[in-house]
Amino acid sequence: MEFFQDTEKLVIKQKFEPLEALANAAANALDMDMLGGLGETANKYDVFTDDGGDKFRVIETSEYCGCTGRACCRPNHELKLHVFAPGKSSSEEVMFFERPCKCGQCCACHNICMQEMHVFDGPEAMGNRIGYITQPFLGGGLSPTVHIMEREEDEEPVATVTANAVCCIGGLCCDHTFEVTDAQGNVIGKIIKTKPSDIGQFAQELVSDADVFALEVNKDLDVKRKANIFAALHLIDYMFFENEGEVKLDAANQECSFKCCDLYCFGCVCPCNCSCGGKDEEEEENPDLASG
Repeated sequence: MEFFQDTEKLVIKQKFEPLEALANAAANALDMDMLGGLGETANKYDVFTDDGGDKFRVIETSEYCGCTGRACCRPNHELKLHVFAPGKSSSEEVMFFERPCKCGQCCACHNICMQEMHVFDGPEAMGNRIGYITQPFLGGGLSPTVHIMEREEDEEPVATVTANAVCCIGGLCCDHTFEVTDAQGNVIGKIIKTKPSDIGQFAQELVSDADVFALEVNKDLDVKRKANIFAALHLIDYMFFENEGEVKLDAANQECSFKCCDLYCFGCVCPCNCSCGGKDEEEEENPDLASG
């Protein structure tokens, strides 16, 4: 936990996976969503200090197939995130996070639909649980919200992460900020999903889930709180930003679509898409009309 001692700001960059982008492109072109799932790879993140120094490596481990695997259940699949500190060891994690499979993107009115994550200090073999993150009942209403608890059985959160947005989340045109407050309502940090900084990053986010986040916390904040906020950032990424800005070029139906954002209400997440082209009903019924 000493790695968070003087931390005030971190930059978290998810690695771009060319194979995953290629599978998504093929799935969109052929109008076969399942093909995109087959190309889903485990997430990897590089974490840097504000001045560009290496801080952590975060690596996902999860089943590829199976009822809760990422090929079938992305982005709600069961997973573990292992946090390595390059300055200490490349083989033994300093923390790990565990998330069970959930029925995501639906109303957060039952435990099976409420996203959660367990936070552990130390390597997986001997980790000490230091936090529990969960969606509240009905997911915060119209603003995406997660609660940070010290223990799963606690009734009151020690910190709350709330989006500075109402009914809308995601999209590549602007930053998305989540404010972190303590039990007294004082602001103790921010999680920011940053908009693409250049055309290259914009293109990457269109065809993959390689996002960039910034984490800001009060310097004198307890290191366990900092670690739990860091874990909450990753849970938020899986909840809202795995398919952000998704573009589809459907050659089979001659249609192009782009996801502008997600609409949010009581835990339900519904994509808002813009599309152009596509065959009309008369062409589908009479293919000769399109060729003629």
